[in-house]
Amino acid sequence: MLSTSGDLLIMVLVAMVAATMAVAVSHLVSLRRSRIPRLRLLTGTHSQQAAIMLAVRPVVRELLPALEAAGLEVSSIALLPTLAGSAGEPLQAQVEQVNGSAFVIRLAHMVGGILRRPEEVAGALAGELLGLYRDAAAVKIVRQTPAATPERILVAAENVAVRKNGHSGVSPQSRAAAKDEAEGKIIQFKDPLGSTNGQGA
Repeated sequence: MLSTSGDLLIMVLVAMVAATMAVAVSHLVSLRRSRIPRLRLLTGTHSQQAAIMLAVRPVVRELLPALEAAGLEVSSIALLPTLAGSAGEPLQAQVEQVNGSAFVIRLAHMVGGILRRPEEVAGALAGELLGLYRDAAAVKIVRQTPAATPERILVAAENVAVRKNGHSGVSPQSRAAAKDEAEGKIIQFKDPLGSTNGQGA
């Protein structure tokens, strides 16, 4: 009988520890959710909203901790059909300071009558969050390095021509010329006036 009551005691202790851990995890999850701003999608179809959520989540996940560390809080992010400035000009984003360190960010789904792609909306949000961080943390850019362009890309860009339909493409090369170039053959230049390689006949 002692072994049965000992087993019962162990079972009760395990159940209490599991219940305590479940309560602790739920509190941590609710605390984490309360720190993440609520994203309000007030426009767009269901599929558009899903694509925007997919594009915006990584931006929020990566940039909000830095803002919180700088002492700022983004209480809400809203996607609206359009945004306009005080003079009526179209805006892609708008940041409103609610109180000393809390902000509301509004994003436009359409700018100038053109529907923006999800990655454009996420890029606008990232730009606004980075701007808030730079202002709050007094970030000073001390050096900028331009992107290096490999020579291959430059050479390939020189060969790009505009086709008749208006699209760009690579200028065509004849098969014989491509074969000669690949085999390393030297092609003599023939002058229309009769000289070869710049010399008289």
